[in-house]
Amino acid sequence: MAEFSIEKVCQAIQVFNQGQVKQTDSYLRSFSQSNEAWGICIQILQQNPDQSLVFQLLRILQSKILYDFISLKPSEIPQIYQNCIQIILHYSVQNQKSTRIQCVLMFIYLYLYTYSQQTKSILEVIAQILDYSQNNSPHQKFLFDVLETLPDELTENKKIIIDDEKRKLIAQDIKNKQMLDILTFLQTQWNTIPDDSIKYHILRSYKKWLEFMKSSITEEEAIQFMQLSSQTTLFKGTLESISNEELQSKAVEAICTFVGIIPKTICEQPQLEPQVLQVLFDEIYKTFPACKKALDEETCDEIHNLIKLYSKVGKKCIHKIILNSQLEPFLQTFLWIFCHENSYTESDILMDFWIKMIKTIRIMNDLQLQNKFSLTFEQLINGCVQKSKVNKILMNEYGISPKIKDEFEQQLETRSQMKEIMEELVTIIQPNLIIQHLGGILKKEFIPQMNENGWITFEACMNLISGIIKQIILKNDQIGVQYLMEIIKLYLDVYQQQPQASNNFIMKSVFKTISQGCAQLISSNELLPSLFNFITIGIHHQVSSVQKKATKAFQLICQQNQNFVLLHLNQFLDLIFKLQQVSNYDNLIKGVANAICSSQETMQNYYLKLCSIFAQNLVQLQQQIEELLVTQVGSDTLEEKIKQFSKNISSLAYVNSQIPANESNDYLAVRILIVNVYQELWPMLKFGMERIAIFEHGVAERIVRYTKHTFRKAFNQFSVDLLTQVFQSFLNVYRQVPITACIYVAEVSATVFYKYPEYRNLLSEAFENLCNITFQHLPQLSSFEENPDLTEDLFGMLVRYGRYTPVLLLQSSALQTILQLTLMAIGLQHVGAAKVFYSWLEVTFLMLKPQDDAFKVQIPQEYKDKFQQIITPFIPQYTSKLFEALRQGPADDEVEDYIDDCIIALSQISFIDYHQLLSQVLEEGPQNILTQSEKKTWIENNQDSEKQQSFLKLYTRRCVQNSLRG
Repeated sequence: MAEFSIEKVCQAIQVFNQGQVKQTDSYLRSFSQSNEAWGICIQILQQNPDQSLVFQLLRILQSKILYDFISLKPSEIPQIYQNCIQIILHYSVQNQKSTRIQCVLMFIYLYLYTYSQQTKSILEVIAQILDYSQNNSPHQKFLFDVLETLPDELTENKKIIIDDEKRKLIAQDIKNKQMLDILTFLQTQWNTIPDDSIKYHILRSYKKWLEFMKSSITEEEAIQFMQLSSQTTLFKGTLESISNEELQSKAVEAICTFVGIIPKTICEQPQLEPQVLQVLFDEIYKTFPACKKALDEETCDEIHNLIKLYSKVGKKCIHKIILNSQLEPFLQTFLWIFCHENSYTESDILMDFWIKMIKTIRIMNDLQLQNKFSLTFEQLINGCVQKSKVNKILMNEYGISPKIKDEFEQQLETRSQMKEIMEELVTIIQPNLIIQHLGGILKKEFIPQMNENGWITFEACMNLISGIIKQIILKNDQIGVQYLMEIIKLYLDVYQQQPQASNNFIMKSVFKTISQGCAQLISSNELLPSLFNFITIGIHHQVSSVQKKATKAFQLICQQNQNFVLLHLNQFLDLIFKLQQVSNYDNLIKGVANAICSSQETMQNYYLKLCSIFAQNLVQLQQQIEELLVTQVGSDTLEEKIKQFSKNISSLAYVNSQIPANESNDYLAVRILIVNVYQELWPMLKFGMERIAIFEHGVAERIVRYTKHTFRKAFNQFSVDLLTQVFQSFLNVYRQVPITACIYVAEVSATVFYKYPEYRNLLSEAFENLCNITFQHLPQLSSFEENPDLTEDLFGMLVRYGRYTPVLLLQSSALQTILQLTLMAIGLQHVGAAKVFYSWLEVTFLMLKPQDDAFKVQIPQEYKDKFQQIITPFIPQYTSKLFEALRQGPADDEVEDYIDDCIIALSQISFIDYHQLLSQVLEEGPQNILTQSEKKTWIENNQDSEKQQSFLKLYTRRCVQNSLRG
């Protein structure tokens, strides 16, 4: 037990300040959590110590007030409160911001912890202890810091240990009694204080209190506040008079927050009432010349501030803007801003406004209104085209110079925003009208010359067209389809003659447009041959990103035109055979596999033909790899051959993944075919597992994936003899190296073969062997974190066996060891492994309940009874460690949810006394986590899942906060 004295504490802080954190951190944390810290901190701080001690002492005192003030005896509170207030007064007026902020927080904590309905307002309390009338004085800064900080601390700071119900009551009381006074005070201060730095703090405080008001204000209160605000110069003349861009930014934020308070009923009326709205728009109109000037001169900060304001007000008052002719100048100016080349950087804010406007017009469903804005929308499309155009140099160097990539990404973000506008616009305008308008732009800027600028316009239009294809399909807009086919045909006719047509970026954009839905529209026999010819050129392209887009377009067009694929199958199979080095090669496989697997007939006719390509490749590759393993171990050639070996197995896996899972007799021939192919390939797969996967684990994952899809499509046609060979091979490898894919095979087997009796012994034997080998690979607790993949697959297998074949699991000789390992793994920090582990733990507890939907089969009562005897001694330890895991802080929020689910499942086990277990763990943990009333309520409601979930969240949050103090 550490001894604490003034001398030792001061000495520890000085050592800490010298950078020797390890030597003193533990001591100072213990001191912070001790009862002696109150008296020692207060005593040292009252003696006006050396400045080097003050920061840490205030920090410790702040921590004491935050975490331990509620635990003080009633008799101790008045003296400690008085001492703390005196310390706050003394140190808050020092011109050191860090010190002042600590004093601000301590003051707020004390104010909230001692708050009652009789408590005076924050302004009155501060006025009693400080004179803040002098401009720019430390007292005034302290006041504004308190006003700025209090709303967030009250509503957002979950570290403050106040019941949620009491927190709501305090917030409501402050809103009812203090809020308007505070806002009026801030408005008065704005009018009387000339200093920009103080105005900055006034605006920040004003915004915070507006946000606080917004969270709980009624419509009646909002209207009352609107009327009050029309008198204040915080709006009138503010934006026009501010020249400081930082101050302008804060004014815009405050006004935007104010706009957020305007009730929906007011916003949806066309009139400019109450008066503050007329004032607001008048003030905005006054800023238009400044905004135009800023755009012309590229004054970035001012552009951002003003466009942000226009967008916020515009979105909130969108009904007024659409329906009130007085606001036409607002809309026209906003459209002008949108089309201005220097508003490029604000595209996301501008996009939000236009999308809101389009959605509102769509909801209003007024054809006259849509026609009224047709010219506006044409100009909007023009602006979208303008903002979608790429820089010439960037376009020409795309895919050639790696340095270009970052600059391109910045442009592509804006282009995607323009596409979003088009996606919305096409919901209220027929797609063919938009394509017709884009076609008009192409006729003017592209078709006459097809020069560099023209091709940039063409590419921009293609980018926007990809945003409206979905609606062409949904609305079955045949005129739109016709226009689109004409544009694609125009491109296909010229791409070999026009050098710019073959530009990397333009080709990529065309493929992208085809991929994003256009593939569903292309079924013209006239267009398909030339289109596939163009795609083949793209697949052979030297730039990998163009290859990727081309292979994707190939896949999707094959998917929509399966008869065409089958008609030209030999040509496509030849493509697959020759182009194994292409980026996204799997898209080629997908395109053809989708067609082949589309029916039982096509499967029987072509499945073997497709698989034989990969079989031939694997035979050659096996021979080459065997030779290289003898002569060139570790060489690049060997690595490349293994990569190709892997790729071919991945292709087989994808083909099988596309086959429908069908157990009917009609599909028997297909299931036999799938197994026969696997059996023929087994010697090569076995070679891959036993000779390659030992040092290249990725190969095992590919083989497992192919095996998984074969199991899931073959069902009980997969022979017991072949399954025995598969298990033996995987187990042999697993004994040598802990390759987690080996466990996954057993996991998948359980989900597929659990309902067939002939596999039961084999599944049981595989489970026992895998468990025993895994126990050897996990000799100590640290192994859980050191090999999270192994941990994840082990517990993943237990989840599957638990849900699908619980009897095999419960009669296993490894069960006792599994439960012991389960206890050791609680508290696991690796996110992926932790999720799977806690899923297993929940299954463990669910197996003890009456029949649960989580299980595919009934668990006989005799097995439940036996399991109850084995697990009962573990239950108190599981409970204690689960709560300990919450106290330590789970790896992420999802893991916390998994732990909570485990605790709730455990609480519902009928044969345990959860009331006692919960009481015990709450006593074991730190006592300043929950208030006595919170503990009592939780224990009394321990069978209410909803309330328990709420208390678990509160408990975790408080524990994590407590562990971070010091």
